[in-house]
Parts: sequence; C-alpha cells; structure tokens
Amino acid sequence: MEEIFVGIDLGTTNTLACYLKKGKPELIRFPRSGKMIPSVLYVDESGKVTVGQTAKQNGIMNPLNVIRSSKTYMADSKKIWKINGREFTPTDVAAEILKEVKAQILKKFKCPPETIINAVITVPAYFTGNQKDETKKAGIMAGFNVLQIITEPMAAAVAAVRELELNEKVFVVDLGGGTFDMSVLEADRKTHVYRALDTDGDRKLGGDDFDTLIYNYFIGIIQDDLGLDLSDQKASGLDFNEYYSMTGRVREAAENAKIDLSDATTCLLELPNLFHYGGKNYDFSMEITRDEFDDICRPLYDKITSRIKKFIEKSDKFKLKEISTIILAGGSCYIPKVREEVEKIFHKKADSQLNLDTLVVLGACFVAESINGGLVITPQDILSHSLGIEVYSPASKKMILSKILNKGAVYPCESTKIYTTSQDNQTTVPIYVYEAGGDSEDIADIEAHEYYGDVSLENIEKAPAKVPQIHVTFSYDKDGTLVVTAQDSHSGKKNLIEIKKGLKPVRKKIQASIDFMLLLDTSGSMSYSNALDDAKKACHILFTEMIDFDVHRMGFITFDSSVRKYSSLTNDVDKLDSVLEYLEAGGATELLEALQKADEELRQSSNKKVVIIVTDGRPYPCDPDEVLRYAKRMKDNAIRIAAIGAGSNISEDFLKDVATPGDAYKIDNMSKLQKTFETALLAILEA
Repeated sequence: MEEIFVGIDLGTTNTLACYLKKGKPELIRFPRSGKMIPSVLYVDESGKVTVGQTAKQNGIMNPLNVIRSSKTYMADSKKIWKINGREFTPTDVAAEILKEVKAQILKKFKCPPETIINAVITVPAYFTGNQKDETKKAGIMAGFNVLQIITEPMAAAVAAVRELELNEKVFVVDLGGGTFDMSVLEADRKTHVYRALDTDGDRKLGGDDFDTLIYNYFIGIIQDDLGLDLSDQKASGLDFNEYYSMTGRVREAAENAKIDLSDATTCLLELPNLFHYGGKNYDFSMEITRDEFDDICRPLYDKITSRIKKFIEKSDKFKLKEISTIILAGGSCYIPKVREEVEKIFHKKADSQLNLDTLVVLGACFVAESINGGLVITPQDILSHSLGIEVYSPASKKMILSKILNKGAVYPCESTKIYTTSQDNQTTVPIYVYEAGGDSEDIADIEAHEYYGDVSLENIEKAPAKVPQIHVTFSYDKDGTLVVTAQDSHSGKKNLIEIKKGLKPVRKKIQASIDFMLLLDTSGSMSYSNALDDAKKACHILFTEMIDFDVHRMGFITFDSSVRKYSSLTNDVDKLDSVLEYLEAGGATELLEALQKADEELRQSSNKKVVIIVTDGRPYPCDPDEVLRYAKRMKDNAIRIAAIGAGSNISEDFLKDVATPGDAYKIDNMSKLQKTFETALLAILEA
C-alpha cells in the first residue's frame, strides 16, 4: 500500500500541510482557502460541523457558534466549548481541523481512505509536555500516523538553513496567531544536524492579541460616537443576533486592518449597516494609520521586546555576539514594527527572503521526508521546561518540585533520582508529576508549576519510613513522549508506570501509621433494641472496609463487668473480625479498666495513637470522675480519644469531657454507628 509523508503546521490561526514532489515542496490546497486553511470550527443549529474558510465566514455573523484559536487552550482540561448540543475540547477541535487536512491530502493524491499518511506535526517550542501529547493525540484521532512532534522554531530553522545555506548559530523569533517562541539553534549543513541550544516564550501571546487591541479600539470609537455601552449584549440594548453579528464583523475588520497595515501605511474601514439604532442603520467608517496601529499595540511590542532581552540576558547557552542570523517565522512577524523592534535588539537585519507563513511547514516536510529515507536531517530539540515530582520539604514545610529532567536537556534524554517513603509500612507510593511553570524554573513551591499527570507505585515492601530506596526514572524519547519507571532497590522490582492524565487530582493524603485501640461496650444495656448486633455490624465494616491495615494497626477490647483484651495491636483483619461473632451483652460498664488496658498497649507504640470508645451508658461501678482524670492523663501523653455515645443513658457533656476536643459524637442509637465511624475516621486521618 502506498504511504504518504507530509509536514503539518497546526497553527492557532491557520493550518498548512506540505509534501515533497520530485524533491521540491508542494503545499496542499484547500477549498476556498488556498494554501492554508483557517483553524476555525463552526457548528450550525443542527449540530453539523464545518471547518476552515466556510466556518470562519459563518462565524462572522454567528460568533457564538464558532471556535477560534483553540490551540491557545491545548491541554487545558477545564476548557470545553458547548455549541448547539455538541461539546468540544481543544484536542477535539484540532482533530476536526486535521481531519479536513487529511481529506484534502487523500483527494490530492487520489488515494483510498485507508492509505497511510505519515505526518510530522509542529508545536510551539514553549509548549508543555501535556500540550505536545494532546497535539499528537489530535493527529491520531484524525487518522494520521504521527511520526514525530517537532517545535516550530526547529522546523523554521531547518527550512531557513536549507534555503539560505547557513552554517552557524541562528536566533528564531516565531510569532504566530496565539504563541510567541524564541529559540537559538546551531546548524551544521555538512551533517544536517540542527541542535537547539536554548528556548523561551509565551504560550499566550500572538496575533490574536493585536486583533483584540484593535477590536477594543474600534468598539470604543462606536461607543463614544453613540453613547452606547457595548461591553455585552444586555448592556447594549441591541437584539441578540444583531449584537453578536456586530461584534463578529468588527473583529474581522480588526484582523483585516492588522493585515492591511503590514503592507500599507493607511487602511480604510467600511462597515455599512452594522446595526440598527435610533430608528436608522448605523454605518461604521474610519481610516486608521500604521502609526496609530503601532501606538495602540505598543504594550504588545514592549512585551515582546522585553521577553527577548530577558531571554538573552539570562541564557548561559549563547551570547548575543554569536548570533549570525535572525530568522522570523509566523504570520505576525509581517507586522513591520515587530521586525523593526527585533532588528533593533540585534543591531542587524532579519532575513527578508523567506516566506514567514510557510517556513515552519516546509521544515516539517523536510523532516518527514528524511524519515521516509530522503536526505538525513537530525533535529535535536530540547526540553522547554524541567520535569519532576512533588515532594514535601521539611525546611519550608510545603510541597515543592523535585526536578528529575532539567530544562535544556536534549531529546532523547533520561535521568534518575532516588526517593523514599514518608510513613511507616507504606505499600503504595503516589507520584505526582509536574512540569515547571513558564517563568517559574527557579521557584520551588509546587503551586508555581503545572500538573502533568500522576502515577502510582504499588506493592512495595513494608518498611519503616525513610528506609525504602525508590529509583524514579524519567525518560523522554525523540518524540517528546515521557515514560516513567520506578524500582524498589531492596526487592529489585521494577515497574513501567502509565501516567494518568486529566484534571489535577484531589490528593489522598499519605496516611501516617496509626495504632488504634477500639473499646466496645458489651454491658447489659447493649442487649436492648439490637444495639449490640448493630454495633457488631458497624465494627465489621470498620475492620474490613474503613481501616487500611497495610498502614495502620488496631487492638480490640470489650468492657462490661470485666474487661477483655481480645486482640493486641495487629494488622490481621481476620483476627479482629472473627471476635465479633462471640460477643454477648451483660453486666456493668467498667470503662476505667478498659482505658487502662488500652493505655498499657499503646505505650509500646511509636506511631500515632488513637482510642475509640463506643458505649451506651455512663461508667459503672467505676467512678466517672476517675475515668475523666485517667482520660486526661492519656490525652496529655498524645493519645487521641474519640468517644461515641448512643441513646439517652449517656450524656453529651460526658462524651465531650472524655474525648479529645472535636472527637465526641452523640447518636440516637447504634444503627448510626457505621456512619459515625466514617465521620470520626475522616477527622482522624485528615489531621
């Protein structure tokens, strides 16, 4: 079966695809769009999806039915568009656009649908690992065999070096519709090795921001002209459809003005019949000059230049004087002021021979053809963000990022660090993987970084805290796919661990080992109203479902006229549970001796200590005041006491006096004991 090899530039604003024909690059053409398809999705009232130029045009009049610039939100698991009964994630939108790209490739080559189309897809250099993964996922969903994900500056450098016959360090400024990248690359034309030295950028800065500033400027003029508030539909007083049609047309005018002013020094806008107001149609007409455009967009120019200067100053991978060529890529670099400001920083002209729109896709195409057996090209991309795991820092008393792979490591790369457990007898180690935040490489606090996914190492051997030696290895292949392995050095057991992605998890706190003593009242009053039977059922659930005996231990004492220690502290749930069937009710309520026996057992423990008392009456024949005095002594010795009392024969005040503050529970009857166990345990385990 024939295979096709293509490069794809999946852009924020437009998407392009390219293949080699007799050694020369050819761009795929799209209906109504030419050589690039707008990265726009539209959903009509029936739920039908269209993408590209048709979607963009439909979205002008119905902007609430259109999705633009979805790439800006790639890997944002909270971002979902809901339109006419359909839901789309950023990955879904990318997949729909790529499906259209695939359809046009098949049409161009006149191939059947089952034809294998191999693709190299580009992403911004400053994309996180999750964003790269989601881009690859979108390609697979669209039916491509994704050969490799490479960065846009790398692709631009491959194309530019080939075109300009460079053999030196180049600085790539890639300003697209929604992302801004800077990369320094070293090219060797003899070996065709392209090595990234350093990278930086802003994943949410691009041509869309220029459009927004100009849109707001135009809206401000209309508001001042009519005395209207156009900040939202309700405030405007306009009809729903009329308001959103107006905003769509003005936004398109803003984008067109940006494009026109890249070539001309003035631009005339004419938007007749923009909306109906004051009994007549409102026509919007104005002229904007390039100087006015630059004044409006000055904050963006400042943001771009300050980012470049900061990157140059902070990098230890290159010096400004070593840069021989500046390569501009991305449609937003056509803005004259962008080029001017960049050239001012480097004191030299950026190359003007290259087509900025197609530079990235050409490079991707050359890399795809190299994989197909053509001229061997070796792109050596680097990690744009450090990767590591969340650990607890005793010094700062907070969770921090422990880096395993550092920013700047060349793909493929691998690194290992040794960690240990924080609690006794841990058999499971949760590992939360993070990627360093965009401007947070030097910040330790985990809150400054981006959650990547989580893994779990199961069934490690029980041991005291800090004894196990767990080797955690991160490895990245050339495609930017992260693989995590973990090995327990004592047993030699090694696990390849699947990273689970999605929303940042609600962490289960690693439980400290606790030694529980359960004191159950079996006095005569427990024989009434099925109290003892209900208590036994609740204890069965406590033993078999609520307590993690891989982490905790429990002892079991009953008290009536005599006190019986049925079990010392144990991890044996069957031993504890088997006692329940033999319990019978009868006699008094000798709580004092029960506390004394529990105290004696817990003195041997170095873990946290908790006593749980379950009773339906006041202590007898022992003195209740003696019980309270002994309970206070235990609490002073760091033993936590939870007291659960059922029925009318036990007062809430007594329960509060015997228990640790907040650990007293008064219930109507023993049928509610199971639920109360759940509440009490949650408070104990979360402390």
